Amino acid sequence: MRESRSNSQRIQWFANRRFGFRISDLPFVLLLWLLTGQSAPAQSDFTSGSNGSGGALNVTADTTLPLPPDGLFHFTTINVADGATLRFERNALNTPVHLLATGDVTIDGTIDVSGGNGTASPPAPGLGGPGGFDGGSPGRAADGIPPGAGFGPGAGRGGNQTLTTAAGGAAYGTSPTFASDRNGQPYGNPLLLPMFGGSGGGGFFHTTTLTRSGGGGGGGAVLIASTTRIRVGAAGTIRALGGNSLSSNVRNNGSGGAIRLVAPEISGDGLLDVSGGVQAGSGRIRIDAVNRRNMNLKLTPSEAATLGGLMLVFPDPLPRLDIIEAAGTVIPEGAQAAVLVKLPFGSDPGRTVVIQGRDFNAVVPVQLVMTPEAGEPTIVETQIDNRASNPATVRVNVTLPVNVPTTFNAWTK
Repeated sequence: MRESRSNSQRIQWFANRRFGFRISDLPFVLLLWLLTGQSAPAQSDFTSGSNGSGGALNVTADTTLPLPPDGLFHFTTINVADGATLRFERNALNTPVHLLATGDVTIDGTIDVSGGNGTASPPAPGLGGPGGFDGGSPGRAADGIPPGAGFGPGAGRGGNQTLTTAAGGAAYGTSPTFASDRNGQPYGNPLLLPMFGGSGGGGFFHTTTLTRSGGGGGGGAVLIASTTRIRVGAAGTIRALGGNSLSSNVRNNGSGGAIRLVAPEISGDGLLDVSGGVQAGSGRIRIDAVNRRNMNLKLTPSEAATLGGLMLVFPDPLPRLDIIEAAGTVIPEGAQAAVLVKLPFGSDPGRTVVIQGRDFNAVVPVQLVMTPEAGEPTIVETQIDNRASNPATVRVNVTLPVNVPTTFNAWTK
C-alpha cells in the first residue's frame, strides 16, 4: 500500500463503445483541470454528488440492483447488513457502479462486483463485472475456429490449436504472475479518476482432451462516496475479483477490478479485495479521505492500493471518446449500444471508422482496437487534435474480417 497525496499524477482516459466510456493513458487531463484554477474541495466543502433521490438503501438480504443507465445511485444513507450481499446487473453501457450518499455509509456485509467465470454448457467466456471487460470466446479445434482475445486495455490473447501457445491472462494494476507474450499489459492510474474495471483473459481451444474454455471476465469497478463518512466493519467486504476460466490447469483468467472510497472520514477493519483470477493481474484500490485515524482496512493485494486526500468524485469537464461511425453506420454520441460489425460474405473488407474526442483540449494519442469473436485483435494507432476544435474527430481506415463479428474499442495510449 502506498501513500499518495500528489494531485499531479498521471490520469488516464479511454473510451470503450462496447462497455461505455472509460479511461486509459493520458497524462495531462487532471493537470489541466488543476491548472485552470480548480482545486479539490476541503473537508467542509466536500460533497459526494448525491441528490438523495433514492432515499435510504438498507440491504438486509442478498440483493441485486439493476444499474441505472449512467451507473449513478443517489442515496441518503447506505447500510449493508452482516450476512447480506449486494450485487448489480450491468447496464447497456456497462458503466462502473457509483454509490453516492449524502449521509453515512455502513458496510457490515458484502458488496460484490466481481467478474464471471467461463462456462462449459454452453461454452462461453466469463462476463466482466459492472465496468469490467468480458473474457475471450473459446475456439473450436474440430471446426478450425480459433479462440478470441479478451476485451479491455489489458486483455489476454487467445491460445492456439496445438496448445503450444497457451491463452494469455489479463493485466490491470499488475501483470499476470506467469511469463507469456499472450498476456495483457498493465494500464490505468492509481487515482482511479474516473473509474474503470479489469480486463478479460484470452479464449482457449477445445480439444479431445481439454474442455473448451473462454477467458475469465475482468473484475468490475465500484466507487462509494459519502458526504459524511464510510465505515467497513470487521465482517464487511468489498470485492472486485477477476473471473477464472473453466479449466483449473490454464491461466487465461481475468484481472481484478477497481474499488474507490471517498469521504471526509473512512474507518473500519473490513476487507477490500481486487485480486485477479488465478495468476492474472490484480486490480486497483484507491482511498481518499481527510480522517483515517480509525481505519484498519485489509487491502488485498496490498500493492494494489494507494491512499490520498483528493476529495473529488468527478472531474469537470469530463473528457470523453466516442466511436461515431463504423463501417458506414453512423452512431449517435452517447448511444447505448455496442459497436459490433459483421460483414457478410463477398463484402469489401476495407472500411472506415470515425473517432470523436471532446473536452481533452490537447492532441490525444488513440488506439483503435478491433477484436473479432475468433482470431487475433488488430490495433491501429492514431491521434485526435482537440486543441482548436471541440469536439474533434479522426477518420481511420481499417481492414475487417468477413463473416466474423468484430467489436470496436478506442482508448488513449
